[in-house]
Amino acid sequence: MDYNELVQKRQDGFIDDLEFLLAQEELAEIYLKEMSEKGDPPSCENAMKWLLEYENKHLYEDL
Repeated sequence: MDYNELVQKRQDGFIDDLEFLLAQEELAEIYLKEMSEKGDPPSCENAMKWLLEYENKHLYEDL
């Protein structure tokens, strides 16, 4: 699914934060690996926290 479609579905409440993250295959792989290493099960709460931290570290650190 296209990223913009995912964003729209999330904003419209059709998918939750975990579904939003897992639908992004490349990010989902990294997220699931990190959760497994921490011993934390995937959840809506840690999915959004993880995504925000990931964006801050990898997308905005050069700004």
